[in-house]
Amino acid sequence: MTEIVRHLMKLGLSEYEAKTYLATVALGEGTIKQISDESKVPRSRTYDIMDRLAEKGFVEAGNTVPRCYRVNNPTEALDHLLDEIKRSRDEAAKTLEEISRQTERRDNPLWTIKGEWAIDHKVAEMIDLARKDVVIVSEDAKHLMRFTKQIARSAEDKSVTAIAKYGLNELRESVGNARVLEVSDKMIVAPDILKKGDGKRFSRDQDYDVEVMMVCDHHNTIIISREGSGRRAIVSNGTILDFLINRASELIVEDSLKHARTRTV
Repeated sequence: MTEIVRHLMKLGLSEYEAKTYLATVALGEGTIKQISDESKVPRSRTYDIMDRLAEKGFVEAGNTVPRCYRVNNPTEALDHLLDEIKRSRDEAAKTLEEISRQTERRDNPLWTIKGEWAIDHKVAEMIDLARKDVVIVSEDAKHLMRFTKQIARSAEDKSVTAIAKYGLNELRESVGNARVLEVSDKMIVAPDILKKGDGKRFSRDQDYDVEVMMVCDHHNTIIISREGSGRRAIVSNGTILDFLINRASELIVEDSLKHARTRTV
């Protein structure tokens, strides 16, 4: 599957719609047979697909025998599609918000989040909602770079500390007034409570690797881990995990400050 087909599918077209549309663009105009041959989509399916593309404004049909199709301006067609998607998004969001307001939420203190966007959105939200302070720790600053805007914005009126071992220069340049500390080798990412039973740190050679640990206002916490090929985040508020992560972050901050003083002596 080509990259352009994937992009069109992300905009709401089916795989066959994307392939037949791409074939029509390549041909300029063509009959069902020509479009089917070019796209490798079965001819029996191409008839209905071209009708749907015509309804969406991507193509227009000529009054010929056999019928011939040609593309409308691709940019204008895609702009029209995006307008339709935005209208549908706005209506769906409005309805879902109304339903959500009427729903009684359970006060669950522990949540698991999966998916890149969902995890990144949650971290950014927690940083923005923190009232007093944020401590965020990672072995490699590259895991923190995606949150630099939120960190810098929060550091304008809150105490924000970012701690890492590698990539500190780039991080310092991107987080405004936030305090950036270097974690010592003995405390890389995970203190004792996050180490394996044999006392060794989780490493990239393992199936489970802690990437980021963050605590906001000493009681809202999140741990992001790499598990196989995916990522998982555990979000906690009001559990023993918050106490442990908060204490761990305090130990890491203390050790990082000692490490900084040692280096300057």
